Amino acid sequence: MSDETGPGPRSEPGARPRLTLTQPPHATPAQHPRLALTLVLAASLALSLGLAVTIPLIDPDEGRNAEVSREMAAGGDFVIPHLAGMPYLDKPPALYWAAALAIRAIGHTPLAARLPSIIASLVTLWLFGLAARRAGGERFALIAIALLATAPLYAALSAYVIFDMPLTLCVSIVWLGASRAATPAPRTVERLLIFGAIAAGLLLKGPVMLAWALGGSLCAALLARSRDSLNWAAWMPGWILALGTPGAWFALTSARFPEYPHYALIEETFERVTSGSFHRNQPWWFVPAVLVGGTLPWSLATPWSRARFSRSDPRVAHTARVGLGFVVFSGVFFTLSHSKLVTYLLPALPPLAWTAAAMWADRAPRRRAMAMLALLALALTAALVVIALRYPASERGKLSGAPLARAIADVGGDAVRYEDCYSAGTDFLLARSSQLVSTRGVETTSNYLIRYRETLRAHGLWTAFDRPPAGGASIVVRQVRSTKPPPAGGTEFYRDSRFVAFRIADRGAATGQPPAR
Repeated sequence: MSDETGPGPRSEPGARPRLTLTQPPHATPAQHPRLALTLVLAASLALSLGLAVTIPLIDPDEGRNAEVSREMAAGGDFVIPHLAGMPYLDKPPALYWAAALAIRAIGHTPLAARLPSIIASLVTLWLFGLAARRAGGERFALIAIALLATAPLYAALSAYVIFDMPLTLCVSIVWLGASRAATPAPRTVERLLIFGAIAAGLLLKGPVMLAWALGGSLCAALLARSRDSLNWAAWMPGWILALGTPGAWFALTSARFPEYPHYALIEETFERVTSGSFHRNQPWWFVPAVLVGGTLPWSLATPWSRARFSRSDPRVAHTARVGLGFVVFSGVFFTLSHSKLVTYLLPALPPLAWTAAAMWADRAPRRRAMAMLALLALALTAALVVIALRYPASERGKLSGAPLARAIADVGGDAVRYEDCYSAGTDFLLARSSQLVSTRGVETTSNYLIRYRETLRAHGLWTAFDRPPAGGASIVVRQVRSTKPPPAGGTEFYRDSRFVAFRIADRGAATGQPPAR
C-alpha cells in the first residue's frame, strides 16, 4: 500500500472494496491520475494557444519562417522554399510544409504559422506520458508530464515558429524507442517509429538529427557500458526509410541548385559547428545555464539523489539512463560547437524531466515538498500567461512586424518597397511579397542568399534591387536611422524603433533612378 493512503479496514483477498467513512465520496484529480494527465495536457494546450494568439510574430526568426511558409502556400512550390521571392535553402522544408498546410487551412495568421509547434508540443507530451505510464504507472506519468509541461523553456517554445519543437518530438521518439528497443529482438513497429522520426528530423533540421540519434544512443551505451541502446541502429532496412525521403528531396534540390550540397553539408553543417562564422559562440557555462534555467523551478527543487534513483522502478531507471545519454550528448556536443542558441537544447528537456520524475516518484519525498513544487511550477506557468496578456502593445511591437503591418493596412498601401531593411513578418501579415532594395541580401537574415547572391543573379533568381526602381511603390520603408532624405512625394506616417515608413502620393515620383537589379 502506498504511504500516501491512510489506514483503513482490511479486507479478504479478492473481496470487493467497501466505501468507508475515511474515503471521500467524490474522487479528485489526484485520485484519478488519468483525469489529471488529461488536465495537464489540456492546460498545456490552452497555454500554447493563449501565447499563439496573444504574442505577435517575433522578427527575425518567427517572421521569416512564417513568411517562407506563406510564400510556399501561395506559390505552390513545395520542393524549394522561398523568401522575398528568392530561393531560401537555409533549412530543409518540413516545417514549411506543415505551416503552409495550416495557412491554407485557416489563413495567414500567427496561429496558423505556430500550429506545427503547438501540435508537436502536445504530441510530445502525449507520447511522453504514455511511455511514462507504461514504465512507472499513472502516478509517475503524472509527475513526469507535469514537470515537462511546466518547464519555462518548453512552455515558451510550444507556440514559437521554430524548428526545435518538432525536432524535440523526433528526438523524443528516438530516445524512448531506443530504450524500448534495447533488447535482443526489438519489435518492428518500434524500429519503424525510430527511423521514421529520423527521416522527419532530417527534413526539419538536416544532419543534426543524425547527431542527436546516433550521438545520444552512443553516449547512453557508454554510460551503461552496454551496446543495448544502439540495437535499433543495426536494422539496415530502417536506414532506407530514414534516408529515402530526405535523400530524394536533397537530390531534387541539388539538381536545381548544384551549389546546395556544398552549402548544406560544408557551410551550414561543418562550418557552423567548427567555426565562429555564424557568430553564435557562447561561453562554456552556456549549456548548463540553459538546462537549469529552462527547467526552473524543478531543476533546483528536485531532490536529486542516486539513492532515490536506485529505488525507482527498474523500467523507469532504464529509460532514464538512456535519456541521460542524450542529455550528456547535448552537453558535450553544444559545448564544443561554435554555434549555440537556447532553442538548440530543447530536445534535452524530456529526458531531464523523466529523470527528475524518478526522484519525485520515490516514496521518500513528502507530500508538502511535492505540493510546493507543483505550486511553484503553476505559478511560473501562470506568470507566462500574465506576461503575454499584460505586456504593453508598444513593447510587443519593438521586435515584431505587426505594428508596421497594421499601419500600412490603415493607410491602404498596396505596394511596399523596403530600402536596406526588411520585415518578413510584415509581409506575412499583409499576405503579399514586397520589393526589396538590398545590395547583399543581409536584410533577409539568410546565409544562403548572402553567400550565393551572384549565383542566383546569374540564373535570374535574384529578385532584389541594387537601388530603388523608378516608381511602383505606394509605401517606402527604411531603417529608422537612415540619413537619406524622404522619398520624393513621400509623407511619413509611421515610425518605431526599427522602421520609418512613407506614403507616396505619386508613385512615379518616388525616385528618378532607373531600376537596377
